[in-house]
Amino acid sequence: MTDPKLAELNSSTMGVQMPEIKLADGSTVQTGTVGALLLNTRAYNKAHAEGDEATMAELREIMKIPLSLLDRVGLFELFTPEEWINDGGKNEGRRVVGKLFLEYKEAKENSNMSKE
Repeated sequence: MTDPKLAELNSSTMGVQMPEIKLADGSTVQTGTVGALLLNTRAYNKAHAEGDEATMAELREIMKIPLSLLDRVGLFELFTPEEWINDGGKNEGRRVVGKLFLEYKEAKENSNMSKE
């Protein structure tokens, strides 16, 4: 089942209702997640350049939403979080996504450890 919050985010960011596809694991997801993340990263860069802290905070929350799906499909194996973070300061939005993913993974690992 598609995550309704992610589906709404992707559609509103992309400006169109995005189709759903079935992944190899049998789960259904909405397309457009990477495209929406790229647009939100670009918006973050603009807000950062303008010093717009409120927009940056809002976009950080928005950019957290797709991390679980992007982890499942292997985006951060193709481009490691460290690559997102260590770009020499050229892309603040990209750096933030990398840091958010590392925080997500740490929280996920801590959650798994507490269940054991």
